[in-house]
Amino acid sequence: MKINITVTRPILRFAFSVVAILLLFAGLTLFLPNPGGDGIDWKTELPFYSMPWTNSSPFYPSEWKTTDGHLVNWRSVPSATFCGECHEKEYKEWASSIHAITGSDLIYESAILQNEFGSTAGGELATEKIRWCDGCHEPLAILAGEGSPLTAVGPNEAIEEGATCILCHTAVEARPLAGNAGLTLNINEIKRYLDPTLIMAAPEQHAKSMQAKRHNPMMGKSEMCGTCHTEIRPERINGDFPLHFQETFDEWRLSEYADRNIQCQDCHMDAEPARYVDALKRGEQPERKMSHRFVGNNYLLTESDLPKQTIVTLRGGWVPGRNELMSGEEWLTDLKKQQGLILDLLKSAADMEVSTGTLESDGALPIDIAITNSGAGHNLPTGPLDQRYLWIELKLTDSQNQVVYHSGWFDWEQGQEDPEAVRYIKRMYNDDGAYNDRHILFDVNRMHYERKPIRPMETDRIGYRVPLGEAASGPLKLEVRLWYRLALQQILENTVEQFPVEAKLLEGTVIPPVVMLETVSEVDPAQVSKVWAGSGVAKGAGHDS
Repeated sequence: MKINITVTRPILRFAFSVVAILLLFAGLTLFLPNPGGDGIDWKTELPFYSMPWTNSSPFYPSEWKTTDGHLVNWRSVPSATFCGECHEKEYKEWASSIHAITGSDLIYESAILQNEFGSTAGGELATEKIRWCDGCHEPLAILAGEGSPLTAVGPNEAIEEGATCILCHTAVEARPLAGNAGLTLNINEIKRYLDPTLIMAAPEQHAKSMQAKRHNPMMGKSEMCGTCHTEIRPERINGDFPLHFQETFDEWRLSEYADRNIQCQDCHMDAEPARYVDALKRGEQPERKMSHRFVGNNYLLTESDLPKQTIVTLRGGWVPGRNELMSGEEWLTDLKKQQGLILDLLKSAADMEVSTGTLESDGALPIDIAITNSGAGHNLPTGPLDQRYLWIELKLTDSQNQVVYHSGWFDWEQGQEDPEAVRYIKRMYNDDGAYNDRHILFDVNRMHYERKPIRPMETDRIGYRVPLGEAASGPLKLEVRLWYRLALQQILENTVEQFPVEAKLLEGTVIPPVVMLETVSEVDPAQVSKVWAGSGVAKGAGHDS
């Protein structure tokens, strides 16, 4: 069938007019002089802005910089919802991520208020000190000048969005070893490229100004991520020397992943991170499928099937933005997908082997556990290690299913594990020697690892010597599990103190859950002929240190 289409002169004139207008706007965008940014000069416009430590940076002790040295204009900074009008897929992926709620997360908000108002070292200049924390957690608020006792920042959707689009996409320099948001942004110079008509007229210029990877390779480099995944408390905040609380970037920098040019984004911004990691473990270099989900380790803030809409309370509200691009139901469903990706990634991080020796003359059974960090491009665990931790559960039962030995048990009702378990955790202590288990980082005086994290591609060995006793009857069943937990139960005490209403709503529903990374079960280990090759065995029932 032949279809005849007649193009009339009016249609041609209209088409030519549209093309001419677009070309005109493109020419104006490309060739007219830049009218300059609309940043706020704090020296002249905010005379009461508090800068107690330095007269050169209004963001210190966070390490943010802007190319013009000005604060961001809170009136005009674009939100993720604005970007999502054209980049809907990327917006929806980001909306389920932890980046979308770095500031509104209830557990963080509780901890930050406890640091500010409930800590010994908060006190004087507490609001200014919080710039150190909020630089990464509420970046646009700090960039706009909220971290001051007297502030003139009004409500803005973007400021409430956490690590939102405009931050990474206007970055021009990264200082990851400085940490604490060590990025320089060209954020005040990009407003003219955000007009929808100009974007349509000159999309390539928009891509350039918004830091597409082909224009700025830093967008695909670990240095970008390292600026916030390096956390150093400056001595000006409290103490005589800096304290390094988080060193994920440096862990990667000193690993063979860096030598092989495997960047943070390769795994954490892949559409299926566990698939990507498993391919790397097989020695392959897989093609990356790009996603803005930023899959990491926070499986609690994606657990959308918690009762009583707990997830909404924990995340500080529903979908980020005006909720125009994603319904609440769609968001809850997508959170569950996000959680699945996180759990799969966590379970790809480690491999575990268990071997047993022959029963010794005194009735003790030697057991050797080898844990290999086979899938993480940084230490295992990593991050704020006073809260993120691993531990080992070892359980022996006899033929009557009676427990012969159990180390590393977990109380699912109280959210506490065996205090004698082998744990990979950093213990923090205050000036008075008290154990700081609520992430009150202003008060920390010293730190100590119960057991140091495992470096990438390295193996840690733990030897147990378990007395079986005369009551044990074979065959025996041995079960060994490697557990991961996002946070200690004690951190929720901050919420009880700072948000009592919300804490009451959450009562009985929130125990930071545990994730089993690896498990090994073996029957009748006493009959295994493999000679145990462990060393440094503690006397009696226990493990090496």
